[in-house]
Order: sequence, then structure tokens, then C-alpha cells
Amino acid sequence: MAEIYKAFDLKQNALDTAKMFFAGIECEIESVKSKKDFEVFAATHDGSLRNEGVEFISIPLTKDHLVESFKNLHAHLDYYNKEEAFTSRTSTHVHINCRTLTEQQTRQLILFYALFEEFFFAMVNHDRRANIHCVPLTETFLPTIYGSNLTRLTNNWHKYTALNILPLRTQGSIEFRHLQGTDDAVLLNEWVSTLNNLWILCQREEITAEGLSTPDQIRSWWRELFKDSPRILALEPALHNMMQNNLLDVKFAFV
Repeated sequence: MAEIYKAFDLKQNALDTAKMFFAGIECEIESVKSKKDFEVFAATHDGSLRNEGVEFISIPLTKDHLVESFKNLHAHLDYYNKEEAFTSRTSTHVHINCRTLTEQQTRQLILFYALFEEFFFAMVNHDRRANIHCVPLTETFLPTIYGSNLTRLTNNWHKYTALNILPLRTQGSIEFRHLQGTDDAVLLNEWVSTLNNLWILCQREEITAEGLSTPDQIRSWWRELFKDSPRILALEPALHNMMQNNLLDVKFAFV
């Protein structure tokens, strides 16, 4: 199968030869005086923000560079009122580069995410699940088309789902909209490490009907995905209960 940048006829760039994880980040912040570009970030206006809100959008970066740049950005920002910087209107979106993944690997990434979606939400603030700009896949019609090819998936997807695959068509990336507005670099590192694990997992493993009927296999995938998040690994006793609806959704993709 073709790589994503070829499948969607994207203009080639340096990322098309990079066989490693890259991601970009969009940091929404309110009550901020700093409104200029900063290092790897472009400062932009976002109409959804209030009180002198700014969105800082980075270029694609390696995981470690991304976390360090995030730290540096927040260390140099000036605020009108720091306590008002991260309201419920703000969020932190991460785009992971999928340009070098094949169509099949990208579908696997989507299915692995769908299978374990509840645990991604368990990593962020509880109110993110109710945010209309971060809708869980399980609360949409999208599970009914999990078995479709990537073209049909991108043609029928929605931007404001927690996992947004629409940027595949224009940038070759998938957007994760879960994370709340934050300056917590430890949390960001945990989050981006998990996304890196997902990117690796979809290239090494393949979800099959047989695997979905094998609890030990599911548990192995789950441990590999969340190995950098001790607080999620602590939820292992609840693994079956937390994912049973998602498991049914993904199983129907193989019917």
C-alpha cells in the first residue's frame, strides 16, 4: 500500500524521508501579553479564545525537541493574569506525522486508538470528554465505518472528534484534540510519549479478529501503548470494563 503522502498526493517535504516520530503542537492560551512568534512557534489569532487569547503553533519536531520547546515557550510568556490563562476554552492539540505510514498502518493506528479511547481520555481533564470540540468516537456514528478504507474514512470524518484524521488529506497528520490548555511539561511528555508509542505500535502490530478475541493479546497491546504512563497502567484491573464498548465497536469492523 502507498505511503500517506503518496496516497493523498501531498507535496513532498523533508518529513517524507524521516522514518522517525515527528509531531507539531498547538497551544491555546488566554490572558497572554506575548503575541509574537517565538522560536519554533507561530503566534496566531483564534476566534474561539477570549481575553487576549493566542494560539502558538509549532513546526513538526521530534518528541524531545517538542517537549523542550513547549517548556521554553511557557517560561518566556507574559500574562495579564496567569490564573486565567487556561480556561475551559483552551486546549493543547498535537498533530503526529503520518506521511511515511502506509494506508494500512494508518488504519491500524485509528483502530488501536478506537480500541483504547477511554484510556486516552483518562489521561486528560475529565471535562474534556464533554467538550463539543473533542467528541469521543464512541459518541458518534464513526464506529459504523471503522471497516472502511482510508479514503472513505477521511471523506466521512468530523473535525471536532477527539481523534481528527481530516488533516491526513492536507498535511499527512492526525490530530489529537484531547489535552486541555496547560503549561505542564510533565503531562505533555507523558501524552506525547503515548502518541509516539501508538505510532510505533501501528507499524509493529496488526489488529485482527483473532487478536480481538484474545484477552492476553489485548492486554499486551494496552501495556505497550501506555507503558510511559504509570497512572494509566494502574487502571489495569479495570481494563475489561473500561474498554468493553470500544471492543465491540472495533470487532464490528471485521464482520
